[in-house]
Amino acid sequence: MKIIAIINEKGGTGKSTLATNIATAMHRQGKRVVLVDADPQGTARDWRAASPQEADLPAVIAIDRAQNLAKALQSLAADIVVIDAPAKAESMSAAIIKAAHVALVVIQPSAADVWASAAAVRLIQAKRDIGGEIEAAFLVNRASGITTISKTIIDGAWNEYEGIEQLTTTIGNRVVFANAMAAGLSVLDMSDATAKAEISNVIKELESAQWLNH
Repeated sequence: MKIIAIINEKGGTGKSTLATNIATAMHRQGKRVVLVDADPQGTARDWRAASPQEADLPAVIAIDRAQNLAKALQSLAADIVVIDAPAKAESMSAAIIKAAHVALVVIQPSAADVWASAAAVRLIQAKRDIGGEIEAAFLVNRASGITTISKTIIDGAWNEYEGIEQLTTTIGNRVVFANAMAAGLSVLDMSDATAKAEISNVIKELESAQWLNH
């Protein structure tokens, strides 16, 4: 079982939207996927509750207590577990990073997002410092490619963290993501080919890096 954390201590970065779409994409590859909603706000749970009955989507379960996380994860029958991490919950974030094999640190094109990502980076580095293994990368979300800050973040030159690269794929600032979320669906169910390709390309990057190998 591979555990993928979608994380940033800052709220509003779009973690839940990415978690639902990444989990759905791998589910539709035929993998046994469980999406863990570790956020007390329950966005992923609300998304799944809004889904049409016939929707082809992964199971969503709630684990919102840090002390229960490790044991609950061990009980899951899954090939892939995607964890939608909460904001401003250091103990849960630490538990998630401790359990995860892969961490995708979600940032939007803003200085605030970059600054906030330092908390997740510290947890990743702390795990590595004591001999733990975890792959990690930044994933840029809601990028326009038009503004100066977007261009700077997409370029990746801001990233001075050793051992945490930035995925080549960026997720655009597209209304289809919000529309799919509200409908309890994935962008894979929508007509926006570019949005579909962006999610597909994230999975391809993870596969190419062999981060999903058992």
